[in-house]
Amino acid sequence: MRYQKSSAEPSQNSLHRYYHANGASTSSTTSKKDKAPYALVTGSTGGIGEEWVHQLAALGFNVIAQGRNESKLQLVRSAVLARYPAVDVRLLVTEATIWPNEPLVTGLTALVEDDPSVRLTIVINNLGTVSTGFPMLEEESSESVAAVITSNAIFPAEIARICLPALKRHQPSLLCTVTSLGAWNPPPYLSPYAGTKGFDVAFSRSLWNEMAIERQDVDVVCLAPGQVVSGMHKYPPTLMAPLASVWTESAVAALRSTWWRPRPPPVVIPYRWHYWGQMLGQWSPSWLSDTVARKIAVQLKADYWEQAERETVDKKLL
Repeated sequence: MRYQKSSAEPSQNSLHRYYHANGASTSSTTSKKDKAPYALVTGSTGGIGEEWVHQLAALGFNVIAQGRNESKLQLVRSAVLARYPAVDVRLLVTEATIWPNEPLVTGLTALVEDDPSVRLTIVINNLGTVSTGFPMLEEESSESVAAVITSNAIFPAEIARICLPALKRHQPSLLCTVTSLGAWNPPPYLSPYAGTKGFDVAFSRSLWNEMAIERQDVDVVCLAPGQVVSGMHKYPPTLMAPLASVWTESAVAALRSTWWRPRPPPVVIPYRWHYWGQMLGQWSPSWLSDTVARKIAVQLKADYWEQAERETVDKKLL
């Protein structure tokens, strides 16, 4: 795993390796939108995914924003265009918890294969789901377990499968999958979620090796956050649980191409304090890191139900 210090503000050249016209159609027009490559971001309607959309647009990339709620996607699109009117924002409305997923295959193929104006150079597999309330496994339904596994493992694998031909045509390109430090320190009450995050790491490492042996200039990276303030963690930010904007800035900086490291490594923990926390866990005996994971999960579960009880009382008082 590799850590690179975050810059406070992503520079205009942070992802310059992937901002190019390689593989452009000769029939393309010469407008700024047509010249700029596209980045696909899954799970774009909040948290880290929405931050990715804004920060990629700030760097000049056109964006394909994926989500299941079209009205929320339209709000994200409007917010991006208000700040960056020169950027083209396409919407991919599709559910992530179903399989087979024909709307995903049809919609994404139409964008990245059938439309010559879309030159895809970046994919951010950000979408992830988790069962609410920190239930024990036997308390979950088969449908809820299947939904977590489908959205966190099958969905990003299918995104990669569909997008890889386009990424190879427009290389150098980037395929990122956002995993979790829970893949290394699996907490209780989240076994389906933690299991899928372990899949994401192994999937990315295998694909990274595949690109290397096939001599493809497609950078496959697994980004590993700890707790981040988002839809999965609705608490005030702390040193170990930063805002989604702060974490995404760290991720952009860690992916930057430099003369001493032109390509990013296969697994990256971009946020400084997550990195040092993970290193401390690796240097500690397993019983200690397991104890810490248990305590954090128990506290998060207690906080969740305390907040849920307060909200129930507030509703009754209204």
